[in-house]
Amino acid sequence: MLGVLVFFLAVWSVAPLGLPDYLKSCSRNDPNLNECALKSAQDSIRQFSLGDSGRDLPSLDPLYIPEMKVYIPDEKGLKIVFKNNYFKGLSKLQLKGLKFDLDKKLIVADALVNLDVKNEYEVSGKILLLAIRSSGDASIRLKKTLLHIQIWYEHVLQDEKIHWNIKKHDVKYEVEKAVFRLENLLNDKNIGDQINKLINEMWREIVADVGPSICESLTASVVDNVAILLKQVPYDELMPQ
Repeated sequence: MLGVLVFFLAVWSVAPLGLPDYLKSCSRNDPNLNECALKSAQDSIRQFSLGDSGRDLPSLDPLYIPEMKVYIPDEKGLKIVFKNNYFKGLSKLQLKGLKFDLDKKLIVADALVNLDVKNEYEVSGKILLLAIRSSGDASIRLKKTLLHIQIWYEHVLQDEKIHWNIKKHDVKYEVEKAVFRLENLLNDKNIGDQINKLINEMWREIVADVGPSICESLTASVVDNVAILLKQVPYDELMPQ
């Protein structure tokens, strides 16, 4: 029982460390607050996404997702399980918009990112009238993925200073194009090329299937790091008057 208590104290008791060098503060009274915050956030993305062990911020690039499943065209067809998914690209994310509503305690962000995924696949089922069971290396490229993120927060008192505490978040997404490649399908290049062609012709259906879980995992990882940072930086340092 004591071990459990120590664990939760370690998780929730984040020491105040102040504003990191790579993040510029913006005055909450600045009429151009959103523009200032957008520039500050964009300038800090690379450093922030690569993690900071001194602040207990894990790296987000690459980001690891253990497993994703997809069925083509449905559960009676082909089942693909993507394992050990490593997403690269968040360090090059482009913020297209960032707005703060300090009265409603709401942050709205729009971001554009290209994501490259290296993973492994296991495929089974039927496609092109063929019974298939195969496994191997795979790759996925999600081109121009647009993320619309909303974050709601509250003010909490910590060490006699006000901090922001994230309550919940929501994400919506659009993907311009997805490209899939499964290597060594049945150890037959001709069949493999045909199956890959069919998979890529159905990229929209596949993205509709796995996209929500992918984008939620990406967003949750980013929000978790932001939450850690907000516990370390008081509101008056993040956005002084």
